[in-house]
Amino acid sequence: MNHQGTKGTKLGPKSFSKNPKIKSLLFLVPWWLIAFVLFWPVTAIAEEQWVFLPVHPLFQPLIGDPREPQTNVIAYTNQAQFEGAIGTTLELLQHSPSDKTQWGWGVLGSGFILLGVEGVAFPLRANDWYAGMYLSESSGLFSHRLEFVHQSSHLGDSYEGSQEPMIYNGENFNFTTSFQPSENLRVYAGIGAWENLYPNDNAFFASLGTEIYSPPLDFIGTVLRGYGTFHLKWKAQASGTLNKTAQIGLQWKFKKDESRALRLALVYYNGLSEFGQFYQALDEHWAVGVYFDP
Repeated sequence: MNHQGTKGTKLGPKSFSKNPKIKSLLFLVPWWLIAFVLFWPVTAIAEEQWVFLPVHPLFQPLIGDPREPQTNVIAYTNQAQFEGAIGTTLELLQHSPSDKTQWGWGVLGSGFILLGVEGVAFPLRANDWYAGMYLSESSGLFSHRLEFVHQSSHLGDSYEGSQEPMIYNGENFNFTTSFQPSENLRVYAGIGAWENLYPNDNAFFASLGTEIYSPPLDFIGTVLRGYGTFHLKWKAQASGTLNKTAQIGLQWKFKKDESRALRLALVYYNGLSEFGQFYQALDEHWAVGVYFDP
C-alpha cells in the first residue's frame, strides 16, 4: 500500500477500501472460522452455549497499553500537543462448552491522531489506523487473545511542504496472556511479529504489564476506585527500543460489575514514538487523559 504523497486526514479509513492487503485480511476470515472450530473442546452438545454479539468481550481490554483500541483525549503537560483516539473491539460470537472454558471471536478497529497547538489552531501532525480480528479464550483466572492486525500511518497536513510523508504500514500477529487472581490485580504478557512491514525492519515485539486497583468506594450511588497501570513494550525495529507507559488515576462506574467507565489519569510515556511516521523519534511526555471505556 503506497501512501506517498497523500496527506492529512484524507489518508484515514478511506485508504482501507483501496488497499489490496485489506482484501488479503478479509481472505483470512474463513481460516479464522476454521481455527475457531478446530480449537473446540469435545463437549456434550446439550451443555454448550452460543452467544451472538455478547455484551462484553471475554478478554478485557488492556487499559495501560497506549495502542489498545480505546476512546480518549490526552493533553500533554510538557509539550504543546494533544492526542485523540476512537476505537473499540466488537465481539461477534462466544462459545461456552461444557469443560468450563469460553471462546470468543471478534473484530477491532481504532484511529489515533496527534495534534499540535498554534495559537487557537490545532494542526494535524500524524494519524494512525488499525483494523483486525481476534480469537480469545478464557478459563479460570487466565484469558488469552490471538490477533491479526493491520496498521497504516500517515503524516498530517501541517507538515505539507516541509516534510515528505513516509510509507509505514503492515500486518502483524500477536498473542497476549492475562492472569487476574483478584478484581484488584491483573498481570499480562504478550509476544508478536510483523508478517509484513514497510519500511523493512526487525519484526519482533513483546510486552509486559500490570493493572492495580484500589477497593471500590460508594460515590453518590456510583462506584469510584483508584487505579495504576504500567506497560512495557519492546520493539526490535529502529535498532531496538523499550517503550514505557504508566498511568495513575480514578475510574468511575455506575455499577461495580459493568465494563463501561470513565477514567481520569495522569500519564507518563518514555521511548520512541508510537506514531508510525515518527517511529524513530524519541518521545518523553507527561499528560492528563480522559478515557471512555465501552
